[in-house]
Amino acid sequence: MDPNKKIENNQETQELIDAYLLGKLDTAALANFNERMKIYPDFRVMVEEQRLLFKSIEEHNLKNSLDEYHEEILEDPKKNWQSQGWLAIAASFLILIGVVSWAIFNNGNSPEKVFAANFKPDPGLPTTMGTSSEYEFYYGMVNYKRKEYAEAISRWEPIYGANPENDTLVYFLGVANLANGNPRQAEKYLQMANKKTKSVFYEDTKYYLALSLLKENKIQEAIEALTNSSSSANISLLQQIKDL
Repeated sequence: MDPNKKIENNQETQELIDAYLLGKLDTAALANFNERMKIYPDFRVMVEEQRLLFKSIEEHNLKNSLDEYHEEILEDPKKNWQSQGWLAIAASFLILIGVVSWAIFNNGNSPEKVFAANFKPDPGLPTTMGTSSEYEFYYGMVNYKRKEYAEAISRWEPIYGANPENDTLVYFLGVANLANGNPRQAEKYLQMANKKTKSVFYEDTKYYLALSLLKENKIQEAIEALTNSSSSANISLLQQIKDL
């Protein structure tokens, strides 16, 4: 290795550093990587910057106890974040929040109170970086988890413009807009996501769509959005809206 060689911070280098930080390098590749860090100071800087980014992401993943529990499930390599088990656990949390809050707010109900009792943003996806083409989405996810919803939306909207059929992107744009206090824009995205019946987010989409409609005082439309849903959280929310 030439110590005077300039290490380019390109996609190949970033993917190599990601693999190192995630413990995916084999013995030979790891030895080569460590040797490279000894020889090239600029390469060590790149590694440290990426390590700090990963650390920052993990700190924000553990921001509160509910998100922490979700993240432990999501980041367990033996469990796929798209699995039915994950969805069942997520639904259990949602219905627990709904039932407890419903008891608190039962007197003098209103759409605003039902919304406040039931709305909690989706905890988001694991933010381990992939290829460079995914960086902008995952940086947006970091913003989202930090509750920097406007920043997340600004990162995601250009990606949506290039790939409007991405159900994950459309779903999170809807939830982010709802969390950012823009139910009309949230409804637009969630209505699109609601057409993707095979999406892993389908039942969650109905939940947040109903809340966006409720926020706009569209009671009957919110009821229709939840009708025939099989999710326990959605059934609970539907009953609360019907009781208004």
